[in-house]
Amino acid sequence: MSRAGLDGIDTLLLEVGPGLTRIALRRDGALIDLIVEAAGHESRIGWILLGRVIEVSHGLDAAFVDIGAAEPGFLPARAARLLKPEMPAGTPIARLLAEGETHLLQQVKDESAGKGSVLSADIALHSDHLVLTPRLAGVAVSRAIAGKAERARLRRAALDAAQALGLPPQEGIVLRTAAAGLDAATIQAELAALAARWRAIQARAAPAKPPVVIDRPAGALEQLLPHLAPDTDILCADLAGHTRVTRWCEAHRPELLPHIVRYRGQDPLFEREGVEEEIAAALERSVPLPGGGALAIDPVEALVAIDVNGAERDPREAAFAAVHEVARQIRLRSLSGLILVDFPRLDRRADRDRLIEELRAALAGDRVNTQLLGYTRGGLVEIIRPRDRDTLAHQLAHQLAQLRAG
Repeated sequence: MSRAGLDGIDTLLLEVGPGLTRIALRRDGALIDLIVEAAGHESRIGWILLGRVIEVSHGLDAAFVDIGAAEPGFLPARAARLLKPEMPAGTPIARLLAEGETHLLQQVKDESAGKGSVLSADIALHSDHLVLTPRLAGVAVSRAIAGKAERARLRRAALDAAQALGLPPQEGIVLRTAAAGLDAATIQAELAALAARWRAIQARAAPAKPPVVIDRPAGALEQLLPHLAPDTDILCADLAGHTRVTRWCEAHRPELLPHIVRYRGQDPLFEREGVEEEIAAALERSVPLPGGGALAIDPVEALVAIDVNGAERDPREAAFAAVHEVARQIRLRSLSGLILVDFPRLDRRADRDRLIEELRAALAGDRVNTQLLGYTRGGLVEIIRPRDRDTLAHQLAHQLAQLRAG
């Protein structure tokens, strides 16, 4: 979760139960994101695995890797090249891997619809401000950090830290957007922690037999907390959640402590705050729009279709009124892949350009890097959103299964 994905979030609601965690993020009273972690169904994105190659496919230019899951992981040639960095880009998979080999890999996409997870040899270890790339050399600075002088200062500080710590030349560093203004001592301390984590991963992997999980990142809550604004309200439905948040903030972000509240009302927190009602609405096909009209959301196998029905409203008014709700529903429902939005027809080029810019700004607050491609020749607005976790409907199905099992 990036800091950009939490811009404007003013409230986090947390519910921790046996085998199930629910996190609701709200902005101005509206539910923006819901994360459900059910034991056995949590996202494995970012996990580092020791896998064994079981098939090399010339036709797909990819390998299938046994990682201990129901389906083998999928490793494309472009994502495997760093296993042999001396090989040029475009080297076919058969020259990179052979059946029976074992490799440390990172999961970058979860399983979905009977397809195995997607793997990469480009391992990335994240901290609050840095990313260590053990197989990709160089120092990179987020392009969102403004000012040539600040970017040069950060690059120099990272290079000095790498030299002081004796990092091997093949290991690289990325300074995240949050690193703007960071002092050199903090950069070196975070880099030292990431380097120590990588050494520990290598040490655990050396005697291990695949398939096995070698390292997994912190849970969703611990990934969110570093990026919350310092005045974010954190409401905890239970003692387990309150204790978990408080202990983490005491160690990492004490400025959040005054904003942590243990809810003690009689009604369940998510019900009292209207979250359950908003979740139920997010599972409906039709979403009412303020001022009239509705969105009709239809996920199918190949794409997601969103129709903006303006009812009797002026088409221009209806189109602009729907922009922020379209962006909110895409994020809340965790829709992914190709998304086509049918806005009311706008005859003026200036209006179409303005709609695209407003939609782009609304999508910029998403937790994943969503691409707005603009209007198609048929007059639909085309969006590509990478899949980072199950849709909300699938998350809630896992929640129901967990509750029934409990």
